[in-house]
Amino acid sequence: MWSLGAALLLTACPGPDTDPNPNPNPDPGGGSTFTVAGKVLAGEGQPIEGTSILIPGNGRQAVALDSTGSFSIEGVTAPYDVIVVQRAHRSATVYKGLSRRDPTLPFITNAEETGGSKATLEGTITGGSTPYDDDVPTHVEFVSANGSGGTEASPEGTYSTEVNWSGSSSITGSLFAIQLESSSPFLPPTGYLGYGRRDNVTLNAGTTSSAIDVAMNSVTSARLAGTITAPADYALAMISVGLMPEQNINLDLFRAFETSSAFDYVVPNIPQSTLSMEVMAVKGDVSDPENGAISILYKKGLTAGTSNAALVLQEPSRPGQPADGATVVTRTTEFSWTAFTGGIHMVQFQEKEPAAGTSPYTVSVFTSGTQTTLPDLSTVDMGLPANTRFTWRVQGIAPVASMNALGDLALINPMRGTTDFTVGTSEARTFTTSAAP
Repeated sequence: MWSLGAALLLTACPGPDTDPNPNPNPDPGGGSTFTVAGKVLAGEGQPIEGTSILIPGNGRQAVALDSTGSFSIEGVTAPYDVIVVQRAHRSATVYKGLSRRDPTLPFITNAEETGGSKATLEGTITGGSTPYDDDVPTHVEFVSANGSGGTEASPEGTYSTEVNWSGSSSITGSLFAIQLESSSPFLPPTGYLGYGRRDNVTLNAGTTSSAIDVAMNSVTSARLAGTITAPADYALAMISVGLMPEQNINLDLFRAFETSSAFDYVVPNIPQSTLSMEVMAVKGDVSDPENGAISILYKKGLTAGTSNAALVLQEPSRPGQPADGATVVTRTTEFSWTAFTGGIHMVQFQEKEPAAGTSPYTVSVFTSGTQTTLPDLSTVDMGLPANTRFTWRVQGIAPVASMNALGDLALINPMRGTTDFTVGTSEARTFTTSAAP
């Protein structure tokens, strides 16, 4: 399974405190050397086990990341590349053209998440319209920086949900409840009947927190209307609307799959809150976005009562060379694509048919450029396999000022924060490596 595509498992977003200077600690210049002290993190900011890092040059060898995902490498000159490897999962990520001395790098991994903590949260919802049945469903969601969990209240108003997270043995977050009114579970809501919030809810790993009740107050409804412009030959495939009580919390309200370029939805009008929209358009077969090109816009800061929102999706990068189905590909074969305006690129090469019981050989390359070759990973025991069929795609992420701004990205919920951004994924192409790549 691709780690980019319809699900967009790479979901990068600028944080709320993004520094306008993407390189606050540049190299000293003049060809002098310096120490790179940074971090490599995955998922929602957690360190990765069994991972090593290499900055090629000067005969350096790969070193293991410590338990916090940190590393320190001396004698580096800018610009430099970083290679992060999980040998056990046949996965590597390359970051090209860095110059900052304190990078925090998002890692693409084939490994399934294991371990972590979990707790159960239960209580009662009051207010709104009763009973809480299918005509007036009440969504309950716990949200924190490191984990979340949600469910629907029973007809009697009780709820129970499991929350999973990584990191410390306890987390603190907020619990939300919102009641919708809908003529069909497959259509957007026609109104909102209640909304409640409870802050400072602390969960401890392995325990059940009971009587965490939320009282809903009545809310009014408003309209959210506007237009969507997709790239030529792209068809709208999905629209998601969310409520943002604050900039780092996004609560899904509904998803619409019967879409058009003009939209007009009923949304809750809640003071001090804004609305978000995620819009996806696909080129090719809408029912099979895994292989077609995808454009997604994450729009923030919309307000209830807006009647003229204008959402414009960006065209994804288009692969150039080699041609689809190319053979005898080696490490000197150049891969090229069109630029993703205002952003950086992540091109991923993935083995199409791995042997049973093994992870697919996967290499992801982050670059601000529009061309690359397959990296030489022989020094980290990940030489390119011969006579092997691969799939490759390019994902663009914008706005990102430079490769050094990777430190302001996170593999977390893309609907958090205040910055609009767009992700474009090219159509998939295949190639086969040579007998001696």
